[in-house]
Amino acid sequence: MPRRELRPHQVWLIGVPLNLLLAIPAAYPVAFAMLAAQVLAGELGWVPIDPTVVDDGAGFVIGLGVVSALFAGLVVAGLNALFAFRAPQLKAGWYWLAVALLVVVPDVLYWTNR
Repeated sequence: MPRRELRPHQVWLIGVPLNLLLAIPAAYPVAFAMLAAQVLAGELGWVPIDPTVVDDGAGFVIGLGVVSALFAGLVVAGLNALFAFRAPQLKAGWYWLAVALLVVVPDVLYWTNR
């Protein structure tokens, strides 16, 4: 049986709610990535760093964060690839940019407004 082709608007109708839902379990990997960016910027001298963050073992937490971010990225990309590749007329660049923004932006807004 041949694979069913989707229209681009069908992919968007599936993808937007799916990625907003995927932002929920991706909240902690995004938080770890934000911590890693903060520590890296502090080590490079771009921003003042809180010494307790580095002294309390941020390296281990950042390592776990990198692993969890890679896993979350693979899950998000895999779930989106299930139907995004079935739409040959889809402008893939814009879709994958929207996927990244729909997953990351709600989490960054959540963690910065707490």
